Amino acid sequence: MEFQIEIIKFIQTFSNAFLDVFFEALTLFGEETLLVVIASYVFLSIDKNKGYKLIFTIVSGTCFNAIIKNIFKIQRPIGIEGILSKRVETATGYSFPSGHTQASSTFWTTLCLIFKKKYLYIFSIILIFLVGLSRIYLGVHWPTDVVFAAIFGFSWALLINKAFDYIYKSKNYYIIIFCSVIFTILTLIFGDNDFYKSSGLLLGLSVGYVLENKYINFSNIMSFKNKVFSYIIMLGGLLLIKSVLKLFFPSTLIFSLIRYFFVGFWGFGIAPYFIKKLQK
Repeated sequence: MEFQIEIIKFIQTFSNAFLDVFFEALTLFGEETLLVVIASYVFLSIDKNKGYKLIFTIVSGTCFNAIIKNIFKIQRPIGIEGILSKRVETATGYSFPSGHTQASSTFWTTLCLIFKKKYLYIFSIILIFLVGLSRIYLGVHWPTDVVFAAIFGFSWALLINKAFDYIYKSKNYYIIIFCSVIFTILTLIFGDNDFYKSSGLLLGLSVGYVLENKYINFSNIMSFKNKVFSYIIMLGGLLLIKSVLKLFFPSTLIFSLIRYFFVGFWGFGIAPYFIKKLQK
């Protein structure tokens, strides 16, 4: 542990105002909200199956990360003498493995597997490295948190990609709901606040996606104007439901799960219905 403390201190010797802003901006590329917005663009504008695979991989990876954190229960370097921790509001829960690094690794690896572009491989490797470095620079993670998170994220992306290859080939979409239910059960066992939100979101978007495939089946082919309206319907609805339900639901973990279920269900079950109406 002393060696890791010294690594963090060494990296922070390069600290200055520019790097503070640079790394605080970079860490956003490991935050679930931004990654889901990008994945939603793929879902709405490019290929809905590829977009959904991307979103499922991100959110399920967040659940996987929470499971590991609650197994190892390693504390963060926040508060250690000689370490300056910044943007601590993004550092929730335990330290190992880094959620931001794992999310970044999962997302960009999946994007590479989907689009298979050389420039994307190079960009993704650099970005994953920098997101991980940002978490150490900001003093909210140990180096081992970042290294293992990158490995876990890469491995998770490969695993889910293989699983979806089978699902799309067999057209057995109910496997998606089954996996989401398993994560929900694990949520009730581990009881982490962020985990409740992620598993609720995962279950909602999974049920919504399966129903969309069976009963709605909207098309990505639409005019620019309709695409703009599609984003407003999907993302605007997500924010509205999330905010309104928060006002009326009790501040308990189980209601966090239910609230995020409805958020996910709107995005991938209800919003596509209204989007399809635009195409007529």
